[in-house]
Amino acid sequence: MYDLFSQHRAKLAAILLVIMPLLMIATGEPAGVGKDPASKPAQVLHSGLAWSEAGAYRSLAWLGGIWGRMTDGDLAAENKQLREEVAKLREEKSRLIGVLQENARLREEVGFRKKHPEFELSAARVIGRDITPYFRVLRLKLEANAELKPRQAVVVAGGVVGQIHEVYGNYADVIIVSDPRSRIDAVSQRNRAPGIVMGLGHESDYLAEVSYLNQKDLVRPGDVMVTGGKGGVFPRELVIGTVSAVKSARRGLFQEVRLEPAVDFSRLEEVFIITGQK
Repeated sequence: MYDLFSQHRAKLAAILLVIMPLLMIATGEPAGVGKDPASKPAQVLHSGLAWSEAGAYRSLAWLGGIWGRMTDGDLAAENKQLREEVAKLREEKSRLIGVLQENARLREEVGFRKKHPEFELSAARVIGRDITPYFRVLRLKLEANAELKPRQAVVVAGGVVGQIHEVYGNYADVIIVSDPRSRIDAVSQRNRAPGIVMGLGHESDYLAEVSYLNQKDLVRPGDVMVTGGKGGVFPRELVIGTVSAVKSARRGLFQEVRLEPAVDFSRLEEVFIITGQK
């Protein structure tokens, strides 16, 4: 008998849960507010049903709590693992981008060395910037032993950076093209019109100007200005920048010419110092 009950326990419970409400309906009386209480059999039946419903509710709540804790724990562990993997992938991506950018810069440096075998070049790293409305200075740290001197040319593969202003052992301050103290002999690559590139010292940009361009020299926006080689600082034919605007002066002999430097000074990391020529 016990084995039979054990085997069909779930079915008996389901039958009871179906029969008991039917018995309540059958034995119950339509009681309204203020009427006599239900009969004894109905009260017993109601009490049993309420007890069984309360037990079933507590059991379901208990099982639901256990299930929720199990699933929440699994989800929390999985979310933590996924967050760690995403953070690791982001770190690897950032490192890979840095390696690719460094490789691109190194390829440019190697290409510049091959293109100008006549220069004795020393590599240096940009370690600081002093940018004010009047002074545009980069601070460099020399990567290898070399003799640094004031007025040595500083360049990159893209063009002219500036010239050394002061030397502190293996460190040096460089005034760049847009510094008002900078003076670079230049010529137009298109028609060889001569001029002097001078920094404007603007706080919001790196613009320079080309001074002493005669009115008859037809310089136009888009013309590339290169070093003329006079003065003994910069070798010939290094790119300085591109003419961005030309305005003919109403008075005087010279034009007003704005120059956009070829080098993006805000992104410089490595440069070359021309320490001599072979």
